[in-house]
Amino acid sequence: MVRIGIVLVSFWVGWCGWTSTASAGTRVDARSVTLVNAGHQTRAVEKEREKPVMQELSTELLQEAIHRYLEQAWSHKVRTITVTVLDPTESISVPSGIIGVQVLSTGSDDGLGRRAFPVAVAVGGKAWKTIQVLADVSAMIDAIVPTRLLKTEELIDGTDLKTTRIRIHQWNHPFLTDRDEVIGKSAARPLPPDTPLRPAFVKLPLVVKKGDRVMIEARRGGLSIQAYGITKSSGQVGQTIMVANLDSGREFRAKVVAPSLVQVDF
Repeated sequence: MVRIGIVLVSFWVGWCGWTSTASAGTRVDARSVTLVNAGHQTRAVEKEREKPVMQELSTELLQEAIHRYLEQAWSHKVRTITVTVLDPTESISVPSGIIGVQVLSTGSDDGLGRRAFPVAVAVGGKAWKTIQVLADVSAMIDAIVPTRLLKTEELIDGTDLKTTRIRIHQWNHPFLTDRDEVIGKSAARPLPPDTPLRPAFVKLPLVVKKGDRVMIEARRGGLSIQAYGITKSSGQVGQTIMVANLDSGREFRAKVVAPSLVQVDF
């Protein structure tokens, strides 16, 4: 009976010791796992901190930069400019900081339509990258047009003109946009209403016409001789025309200096 009790006690102690050892080992392993996980999380956070904070460079900002660039280049030629960015189609990720963009000159102007613009991007005052931006460019002007049919040689005044906004196909367009360039001139050809005027469509008015009676003035030094004559052709101020002296019938070349006045040298 005593022997049996000793065996049971030994068995009980052995079982308890095994359990205690196993439990202790399990607790140590759990702490190790916890420390390892904490180390991994710390390194992950540090890596995230090392990554640069990024922001977006929008296509709208690129569009505004190109628009300002073209306005400065074409300020005296066009009225309105429209820019639509085609590529990039989405915002570009750039490092954190104040973004600056500048359109670089290519040395030549490709005009309107689809164009590529080199754009220098700076972040925080430092150059970051130059990107190529593809954009569609269109423009409009306020063109001078007649309000009515103007006949050839008809003198043009302010009431004969108005402005009409039209789309142009090249920035260096051939149309007149300043009324002062037209008023006081005459039509070089028949001009229908609402026709955008070009420089070739108008000319200085004829101040003398063929068959007009004019004063012929001949000058040499302080000496001046005057006589009446008849013009053989029409002319503008500064042009040379043929004139016949009424007294002698002799024809010669004279310079138109004013309405009804021509000059010759002798």
